[in-house]
Amino acid sequence: MWKPQTKEAVLREVRIREWRRQVGRTIVTSLKWLFVSFLRGIAVTFDWLKWQSAKVACDLDESRLLSQRYDKLLRLGETVYAMYRAGETSWQAIEPICQEIEEIDRKLDAAKILPLQVLPHEPKNEQTLQVSASSSP
Repeated sequence: MWKPQTKEAVLREVRIREWRRQVGRTIVTSLKWLFVSFLRGIAVTFDWLKWQSAKVACDLDESRLLSQRYDKLLRLGETVYAMYRAGETSWQAIEPICQEIEEIDRKLDAAKILPLQVLPHEPKNEQTLQVSASSSP
């Protein structure tokens, strides 16, 4: 059944098995490193996308405020010009528009001071969904 082997043949067989085991460990270690690197790359990309979407939302909000400010300034100019042509110099019509413009300017200044806020991603679990479903009419 078993053929007799020499000592050299047994040692050669042992060395081959150890070499195969070492190659297997090297391959497994390399695959683990590759997988971890891939996951880290995905995490970095996801974080960048969250930051980019927060920046876009902040830019859109600032653009909306600037558009509102421009509209109010245009309305103020038209009101003042109409009053000038009519010969009136009443501040009661102009003052509310100026206050609205000042409020928008304060919001813009406050938005420039605040740092960009990236909201964390929180997956909804079943309990949260059940609570929100039961609380809605």
